[in-house]
Amino acid sequence: MPPVPNTKPFYASVGAGEAALTRLRTRVVALPTTLKTVPAQVQEQVKALPTLAQTLPQQAKELPAALRKQREDFGTKAEKLYQEFAARGEQIVTELRGGKTATKPAATPVVKKPAAKKPAAAKSTATKTAAATPAPTTAAPTAPVPVQPVTPPAPSSTNGSSAQDSSTS
Repeated sequence: MPPVPNTKPFYASVGAGEAALTRLRTRVVALPTTLKTVPAQVQEQVKALPTLAQTLPQQAKELPAALRKQREDFGTKAEKLYQEFAARGEQIVTELRGGKTATKPAATPVVKKPAAKKPAAAKSTATKTAAATPAPTTAAPTAPVPVQPVTPPAPSSTNGSSAQDSSTS
């Protein structure tokens, strides 16, 4: 089987799934303790409502600036989280395969400038060849969908009455 050129998305999805399961398990274990503290938390929040109501206008004024800052930081945080999920997923897949590492870690991008120049020349001839011959399809063949006959609607009577009206008389 040929090596897969970009395994990082796969590793990231495995890492994200494992992270979700870990968080879910943690919350399930902590649920009984959390449920015991809910009545006290509700009472505290009810007492804090008048103070919260007074601070809402100021919070509303600060909201656009806070959202702008979050929007600016979102890309960086998402990329960092993606890298963490990919590293975590690669570790899990490696452990499941018996500890053998097939590729370099997904968290570090592979950049080789001299190697990139040589395939570029080869790609140009490969592109010409590929343009001359159609690429083979890798999609699985699909089974034809059987066509079901359409039944025409029952003819209506000429006097405007339906079949149900004539059977009841």
